Amino acid sequence: MASCASSNHKYMRGSVAMKLNKKTAHVCLGDNEVKTGDKVLFYYNDCEQIDPEVGGLKGLCTLKKLGTGEVTKIHNSHYSTVKTDGSFKFKEGTLVQREKL
Repeated sequence: MASCASSNHKYMRGSVAMKLNKKTAHVCLGDNEVKTGDKVLFYYNDCEQIDPEVGGLKGLCTLKKLGTGEVTKIHNSHYSTVKTDGSFKFKEGTLVQREKL
């Protein structure tokens, strides 16, 4: 597992660092960003298909919401555990952010 504290930290922040099972993950959001009980939103980048005529994407990528989870444990300044209801699929690298009220 790549560390949120590594030199890649700025790229890992706000993502699933390790999938524990289909409902639970360690995410790269720590004690200065979330607290136990906070709702977390899971997203993926929806990019249009590559257009061979122009050699690139047809359009821009947009964030699409997958589902929500709840912070169940803060491990340190880099990691938290989040539990979902299991109604959606996620993987390591899936984007996450604290739900803004």
